[in-house]
Amino acid sequence: MIPAGSRLLFLCADPRRVRDQLGGTRLTLDDALPLRDDISTDEIIPLQAMVHFDQRLGRHPYTGFTAGGEQPIGRDAIRHARIGIVVAGKRYGKGSSREHSVLAEQAAGIRLVIAESFERIYRQNADNIGLYTSTDFGLLELLQRGEAIDIARLLADRDPLTRRVLHAGGLLAWGRQRDPSGSAQASAPPAPADARPMTLAEKIIARHQVHWNGGRHDAPACPAPGEPLILRPQWRFIHEYYTGLCAHLLHQACVPIRPCTSRRASWPSRITCPHVHRSPVHARDGLIEPVVALSRAHRVCRTLRPAPPRLPATVAGGRRRRQYRFAGHLACGDDGSSCIARAGRCRHRLRTRRTAAPWGV
Repeated sequence: MIPAGSRLLFLCADPRRVRDQLGGTRLTLDDALPLRDDISTDEIIPLQAMVHFDQRLGRHPYTGFTAGGEQPIGRDAIRHARIGIVVAGKRYGKGSSREHSVLAEQAAGIRLVIAESFERIYRQNADNIGLYTSTDFGLLELLQRGEAIDIARLLADRDPLTRRVLHAGGLLAWGRQRDPSGSAQASAPPAPADARPMTLAEKIIARHQVHWNGGRHDAPACPAPGEPLILRPQWRFIHEYYTGLCAHLLHQACVPIRPCTSRRASWPSRITCPHVHRSPVHARDGLIEPVVALSRAHRVCRTLRPAPPRLPATVAGGRRRRQYRFAGHLACGDDGSSCIARAGRCRHRLRTRRTAAPWGV
């Protein structure tokens, strides 16, 4: 439930009205219009704040937000104003897919973001950490009357899997409820006799679905495009800007971080900031110590998995990926330029050059 009395912040196109709200002025929607459209994740959490990967992100949400050529929201402003609900215009969360943006909002005390529309990746990231989102502007009247908002209304238009994840408090919490022993397996559900023909990629996706409860599937045998699924890839990769964030989210959810036993299952790439102490910009902005902490968290994650086979230091991650992928495998990860999979979300790249195994194999 979103509690009664939660403070709202309208992200207006007028910077003066934004500052007034942070100072205690309460606006109605009519007072706040027009709202800013196309607020990007770079505005929600600017790049320089991404050296943080834990609750310290809560000092920085919207410090990159621009209105009327100004940046009216400073560091710690959201926390000090006790903002619980943010309201914006169209295409909220566009741009970079960084998970830091939703974690910064949540860490600052925001429980709900209302917008005319959301970019898909931003909203999926929010779902996965338990941050509520809605396109129902009818909620504003209830909130401004001081009424609490029932979660069932917030989730009425969401798909069943997303509702279950949000009711649990996020993807990690939901996974712990479903599979406390960590024994979930991945395989294809049995196809019904009247199953539609599927493409090669759809067959690969179907056979990587995770099932629980002694093999009973609650996932579709023939997943449709756009349908949310829980998949288990064979191969994962990640770079240092997200290893610390992953470890923090796992720790928050009380999920033990176990050593990885497979040399081909996953690895974090090597650190890319060894000369940060020489950077005048990092020194000027007080970023050297946060980058050192980020590097330390990254190296801790590296120690939890066996080292990959040695390759020359000049070999790019792309060569490693080409060397260790196999036809029919599902790969997910992040190297800053390709598919992404972290503690909260997965987008999947498929190797589909050869025929997928038939059902039941």
